Parts: sequence; C-alpha cells; structure tokens
Amino acid sequence: MNKKNNIRILSRKSDLAVIQARIVGKVIKKKYPSIKIKYLTKSTKGDIDKKTPLSIMKSEGVFTEDIRRELIANKCDLAVHSWKDLPLDIGKETKIAGTLKRGDIRDILFIKKSNLNKLSKKRSITVLTSSPRRCYNLKPFLENYLPFKKNIKFKNIRGNIPTRFKKYFNNEGDVLIVAKAAVDRLLLNSKKKYEKNYLLLKNIIQKSNWMIVPISQNPAAPGQGALAIEVSTNNKLISKIINSINDKSTYKCVVNERKKLNKYGGGCHQKIGASYFSTSFGNIISEKGELDNGKKFWNWSLIKTVKVNKIKKINKRIFPKNLNEYKWFDRVVLDKSIRLINKLKNSCIFISRISALPEGSNLNSSNIIWTSGMKTWKHLAKKKIWVNGTADGLGEDLDPNISSLVKYPWIKLTHNKGLKSKRIKRIIPTYKLIKRKNLKNLENKTDFYWMSSSAFKLAVANSPKILKARHASGPGNTYKEIKKMIKNHKNISIYLSYKDWKKEISQ
Repeated sequence: MNKKNNIRILSRKSDLAVIQARIVGKVIKKKYPSIKIKYLTKSTKGDIDKKTPLSIMKSEGVFTEDIRRELIANKCDLAVHSWKDLPLDIGKETKIAGTLKRGDIRDILFIKKSNLNKLSKKRSITVLTSSPRRCYNLKPFLENYLPFKKNIKFKNIRGNIPTRFKKYFNNEGDVLIVAKAAVDRLLLNSKKKYEKNYLLLKNIIQKSNWMIVPISQNPAAPGQGALAIEVSTNNKLISKIINSINDKSTYKCVVNERKKLNKYGGGCHQKIGASYFSTSFGNIISEKGELDNGKKFWNWSLIKTVKVNKIKKINKRIFPKNLNEYKWFDRVVLDKSIRLINKLKNSCIFISRISALPEGSNLNSSNIIWTSGMKTWKHLAKKKIWVNGTADGLGEDLDPNISSLVKYPWIKLTHNKGLKSKRIKRIIPTYKLIKRKNLKNLENKTDFYWMSSSAFKLAVANSPKILKARHASGPGNTYKEIKKMIKNHKNISIYLSYKDWKKEISQ
C-alpha cells in the first residue's frame, strides 16, 4: 500500500478470478472506506498451457507461481487465489494472511436434458474432468446414484469454467463436473462486464439436469471453495488489514485439509479428497482417497469433543442392539397425497425417507428432488428418479445452497405428524404412523439411539423412566425434539449414524 492509500490486488485474468479478487476488494473497502483499490490481472503458466492434464504437469502452482513472483517483486500488494490451486509449500517470502467465508465445498455435475434418453440406452457415459480425485470418487458414486446403471469413463478437460461448459455442450463428453463455488460466483455476478459468460452458463444450465455430489461421498480438493489472500511476509500493514477480515473458521478448516494432503504427499496427481467444515453441532471431517501404494481410506465423521462412556455387556444395556429391533410403527399410505405430489411443479421436494414417496407418485421433471440421506437417494435412483442433492444425513435445516441455480419453494414429504422446520414450512403428509402392539418395556436400558422423534415419544409414553437415560440421534429434527423433553442436555449426543454410535460406545 502506497502513501495514497491504494491497495493493488492481483489475480488471474479469467472472469472467475477477477470476480474473486473483487469480492476480497469489496470486503476490504467496506471495513476501510478510505482505501482505494486497484485491480490487476496476469496470465499464468496454467492459463497459457491449455492442453497438458494438470495431473501430469511437472511443476506445482501452475496457476499461482507467476502471480506470486509479482507479489515478491512488489508489483502488487496482495494476490487472490482459489486456495485449492496453491502448492502446499509456497515459500518463505509470502504467506496466506487470511481468507473469507468459504463458498460451497461440493462438486456439481451436469448432463444435457436432450441427451438423457440416449444416455439411458448407452453402455457407458463419459465424464469430463481433469482431476484424479474426482475420477476415484465419482466412479462408484455415479454407478450407484444415477437413475440408470452405466459404466463410467473419464476424459481429460482443460480450460476455465466457461470453456469447460462450451466443450461439454458441444458433446466432447456426456457429463461435466466442476467446483460448485466457481459456478455460484459466476452466476451471482451478472454485471455487464461478465454478462457474456453469465448468459452462456445460464443458458447451458437451463438445458441441463444438475446434481450436487454429496461431500460424504466425494470430499473436495483441500481448500476448494475458499479464497487464499496472499501477501508479502514483510508487509506488516497489509497483513494486519487482511487479518482483520479473515474468517478464522474457514482458515482453520483449510489448514487442516492441507495438512492431511501433505501427510499423503500432496499434488494434483493424488486421488485424495479432504474436507473439514463447521456446523451448528460440531466439526465434520470427510476424507477419501487412494495412496500411491494402493492403500485406500474413507472417513466421514463428527469430531467429538466430549469423552464417551464405554459400556460393558452392551447388548443388554443399549437399544436398539440392531436395526431389526427398531420397529415401532406400521405405515399406511395416504392415497390423496399421490394426487398432490403429481400436481407439483417448479418446487424443491424434500423426501424425508424411503417410505415418504408413495408408489404411484409421478414427479414432474421441473421439480428439484432432495433427500434426507444417501439411503433414500439410492432407493430413488433405482426407481429411475433423478435426485439433485441431499442433506447428507445432517438435518433438513442444513442450507442446500442452491439459490444460484433455482429459487423454488420447499415442500417436505413425510408422515401425518411430521414437523415443519425453519427452512421448510410446507408439508405433504404421505403416510400415517400406526403404532405396533406389545411394545417392549425399555426401563432396564441405559443407552439409546433414535432415528425419529415419533419413536422416542412413543417409547417415553411406554417407559417414562428412560428420560433419565443417555440418548443419541442424528442431527436435525429428531435431536431437537428429544432435547426439548430431556432436562439434562448432557444426556443427549449427536452422531452421524447408528453405526458410529454403536462403535463408539462399545467396550
């Protein structure tokens, strides 16, 4: 920053890079109105070489090193990067002084609507991507969660986001997958300067089916969705300014992701994804990959901050000891719901469980289909239903973050006593719960896992003393309803699955 109170911000030349630089500049300007911002751009090695697959390029930082040299030469005051593009070791002359609140971590894929019928008859489909991580994660995902069974092939693609969309739309491949944060930023900036690419993306997306790949199945490249604000190590004034706008939670998560990548060797050639993110109920880790030695790993877990008591003679003290024991209700379909569902158009439909979509329902293709978790998604895919995304078992109040794509009203399919949430105000009851006879007395049990608040309330009515026991559930409405009824909140915990709970409490 010079005496005239100017800050020079450098980025790559693409629309996305310029938009990201301006996002940072806008935040600086809001906090320091007297500062004047000058935006600079530069082409990098990765921009110039548009053919070589990124995974086989010899040098690291092909999108960042040329910009870093400008920073070291004092030709700019700070540089804005997509953090996932930075090498693990950027050297001592510069540092990442801060970041902003992260964009969407997830990947998003597109398939042309006009090709769906043709693709359903083909033996295989071709996915356009330059990422070994995506190839590794997407093959099993697409084989199980697309509404048609296919062999999955991959084809390398290079270029910025608009270029990739053009190649996809010109039939260089059947499926395009990109970082959703990049798509969001381009779609949410329709200013005249970026109008050409905005209209290009908007047009292609309107003619495509899209699917947001769950982070549980496809952890992202470390740093994906986050911006890295790089400064000269010696520039204390700029460092102080950037530190004052730094989003500490995002910064910490990305640092942890990069540490994980570093542990395994790092680099674009690695088939490794690592995503750390914060929720209202704790921090979640998603890690998946294959090392150079062939060793595979997969971790989807909630970081527990409280020590859990292990249980002896577990099968005598816990409920349920297996999922077959967890049967509280019979379900009766409400026939009139089928007519209501079949009339829905231009709506986001949240399907709370497999049984929430009755046989005979015919979902209009204009609707967005969202599931509570992966089990429901897989079931719908087998019925040849296109699913756009999932809450990933994290609760329906989790922001789906799709406002850049659609702005439809949300509707939940659930049972006749199903609960509304902060985000979803309208419910279509599709089935009725009928409690079973001869329910077990559970008062000799000490630890419980619940998959619905309806089951918990029925169990309490049948065995009131269990209110003083220890309880667990997944995040979302079930947890909220149980918490209302238990006086000692230390006696209720969140787990991402029944399997995780049982594993953790077992001695």
